[in-house]
Parts: sequence; structure tokens; C-alpha cells
Amino acid sequence: MLIIGALKSQSMDNSLPEIPAPKRFSNAASYRNIPIDLHDPRAAEPLVKYARFGIACESFYARTDGKNWPYNQPVEGATTDVWGRQTLAEKLVQVNAFLQPYQVEVLVLDGYRSITCQQGLWDYFVRLAETEMPRASAEEKQDFVRTFISDPSRFDPADETSWPIHVTGGAVDVVLKRLGSPELIDLGARFDEASPVSATAYFEGELQAGRILPSDLRLRNRRLLYAAMTGQGFTNYHHEFWHYDYGDQMYVMYANDAPQAAWYGYVGSPEEAI
Repeated sequence: MLIIGALKSQSMDNSLPEIPAPKRFSNAASYRNIPIDLHDPRAAEPLVKYARFGIACESFYARTDGKNWPYNQPVEGATTDVWGRQTLAEKLVQVNAFLQPYQVEVLVLDGYRSITCQQGLWDYFVRLAETEMPRASAEEKQDFVRTFISDPSRFDPADETSWPIHVTGGAVDVVLKRLGSPELIDLGARFDEASPVSATAYFEGELQAGRILPSDLRLRNRRLLYAAMTGQGFTNYHHEFWHYDYGDQMYVMYANDAPQAAWYGYVGSPEEAI
């Protein structure tokens, strides 16, 4: 990734708050028992193409040029357009308004995800665990996989405890790029990198340990993305600096003053809404 040079000004730099430690440690299965209120009027909100709102998008899992490491090929079931719930699109417009003085904007790499695509990603991480952790127990391997991906194996469209979070359209994966340019901003790890360095607050820990300086670009850029997204009400999944939620089960799990139930549930395709 290419890095952002200097932010707009040192005073703006200093205004970026630290990324807090997560209020709870969880994985991509911890939200399963949070209820979803499908009678909430917001449950029927349509999926929209983010690009129609002027938001930069790249359907990462649908790339055919081999430049979607670590997969290096299309993932079956990936949509060629990037979709999400309309409220999320409207919030991302406001995120970009916040980011504009810094001369950066969000690049959305994934939003709504089909079950077929989810299964392909799950299978990849299962294989990765087998390769990278040959001496680990089955439980340890499952814990590793569930850190980075929701299990679609027991998916039932009638069972809300079985819905991977991206199939609701309430989850969005974002990175930063230069405003009006394809150049990516250095966030300290690659998208979908299955490593501790992908944890959102990783560089906060490095700063506290004295291993980096407060001026470290990776630290500052993560703070910028976090401030922009949470400022519009998104919550972050603490293992992945790129993953944010609104209105889904994971959102409820992390939100301050969280509602009793989520309102975005399973959507079968971009043309359908519950």
C-alpha cells in the first residue's frame, strides 16, 4: 500500500483521538444470539449500490486480475457491484465529508455478501488454519478461523442465529485512499490479513510499548479511519481495522447504549429485502 504523506495540519493530526481498547473481546460468532426485530420498519430498507452515492468502491472478491491477495482469484458468489443498506450509504457520504480536509476518502471493498461467497471465504480460512497451524488442536484452529470469518455452515434463512453478518447488508469493509486517486493509504496491514497486526488498536499497543512514535503514519491513519466511521455511528470489529457495522447483530454487540435488537436481517440477493 502507498502511504498518505502529511495530514492537513499538525493541529488536525492532534485532534484525532486514540482508538480505545475493545470493551469486550469476541469473534465472528459471538453475536449469533442477539435478536433481530424484523418488524422494525428499517428491516425492509433496500440494498443500494454504494457507487451511486459517489462512494469509491472495488468489489475485492470479484476481481479477476489476481490482485486480490491472499485469494488471487475471484471468490465464487462475489457480486461485481458493492451493495449495502441505504442508511449505510448515506452515512458513508458523511464519512467522506469528514475525511475531505485530510485529502482522503473511503474505498469500500465489500458490503453485502452472498452465502456462496461467505462459504468460499470460510473454506479459504479453514485451509489457511490447516497450513499455518499444523500442530494446533481442532478447537484452536476453529478459534483462529472464527476470528476472521463467520461460519456459514449451518445457515438457515429462517434462523437468525445462523446468519453471517455480511448477508444482512449492515456490515461494510473499508480502507482509505487518496481523494480522487487510486493510491491507497498505509493502514499497517493488508485487507483480510489474518494477523494480529490487523487488530484495530494494534498500533496503540505498539505506541504504549514504546516501539513506535506518536507520529507513526500507520497509527495516525487508523485513528483517522476509526474517527471518521465511529463519528457516523458505525461500530468496529476489533480484530479487523477495516470492518464496521450499523444496524446488524454485531453493531448491537458493540454499540454504546445499544438497542435491544438489530434490525437488518438476511437478504437473499441485492434485489430482495426482508
